[in-house]
Amino acid sequence: MSVIIVSSILIIVSCKKQITGADAKLNGIYIVPLSGSSAVENQVLVYSTTPNTYALGTAISSPLTADANVTIAVDNSLVSTYNSAQNTKYAIMPTGSYSLAATSLTIPKNSIASNQTNLIIQSSMLSPDVSYLLPVKVASVSASGITLNSAIATKYYIIRSPTPVIANLSDGKNSYWKNPSASYNPFRGNDGNTDGDWAHGSVCESGAGTEQYWEVDLGAVSPRIDTVRIWNRTDCCDTRTAQFYVFISSVPFTGTSVAATLAQPGVYQYYQDAPAGRPTLILPRIPGRYIRLQNTTTMSLTLAELTAIGIKP
Repeated sequence: MSVIIVSSILIIVSCKKQITGADAKLNGIYIVPLSGSSAVENQVLVYSTTPNTYALGTAISSPLTADANVTIAVDNSLVSTYNSAQNTKYAIMPTGSYSLAATSLTIPKNSIASNQTNLIIQSSMLSPDVSYLLPVKVASVSASGITLNSAIATKYYIIRSPTPVIANLSDGKNSYWKNPSASYNPFRGNDGNTDGDWAHGSVCESGAGTEQYWEVDLGAVSPRIDTVRIWNRTDCCDTRTAQFYVFISSVPFTGTSVAATLAQPGVYQYYQDAPAGRPTLILPRIPGRYIRLQNTTTMSLTLAELTAIGIKP
C-alpha cells in the first residue's frame, strides 16, 4: 500500500537543558498537538495528489492576562543540527512542497491555546522513499512572561512518501447496471477478459433504454487513477456504445441522468462521440472510486471490458 508516514517528535537538538524541576514553572510556549513525551507519533495517510494538511497551533501552561501574538515558521537550518545531534541523515523538504496556511497566531487573554493553522504538504513534489525533516518553530511571541525555549518551542515532522503501488483497480470489483432487471451480467465488464465476441461469454449488455450506464465501485478511493481503457464488442453492434460519457467520482453519484451527473460537483467527465474502441484510452490522473460508462442515447450499452489502472489505495 502506498502511504505517507508522518511522525512528530519533541526533542532537544542543542546544548540547552530540558525544562524540568524549578524551570517547569516557567510559562513556556510550545507547538500543539503535543506528543507528551519524546516518543514518535506515527500518522499513516494514503498517498494523494491533493495536499495533505496537519492542524497545529501553540499553547502555554498558564492563562495570559493579555492577548499574545505568536509567529511560527519553518526553519530548515535546524535540519543539519538535528542530524548531527541524532546521527540521522534526513533531507530538507523541496521548495514549494510545504507551506503554513498562516504564520501569525493569537493566544487570547485568559486562555492557554492559540487559534489553529494548517501545515500543508504537497506529497506529489517529494522524491519517493526519501525521508525528510521539517522543523516548525515558534519564531516570536509578543507577550512578556512567556519563555521561548527552542527545546520545547520546535516540532519536527519526519515525512516519507513511499513509491506508489500501481495496480489494476477494477477487476473483480462490484459492478452494476442502471436497470439491473433488464440487463445482462455486469460482472463481465470487469472480469479481466477483453474478448469482444458475445458467444465467448465476456461481453455484457444493458438492454435498450434512455441513457443506460454501467458502473463499477473500486471499493476505496484511489489517490490517482492513471488510465481507463474501454474495450467494445467485436462481433457486432459496436455503434451501441457511442456518444458516451465516462464519469469518475470519489463519492457516490447522486443522479442517474447524464445531466444530473454533469452537474454534480467534483465529477470528472470524458465524452466520446465515436464508438468505443479496442481500447478507448482515457488518462484522467485524478483520485476516484466510482467509474460510470453512460450512453447519451436510447440504445443498449454493450461492454467487453473496462479496466482502471492507478495507485492502489
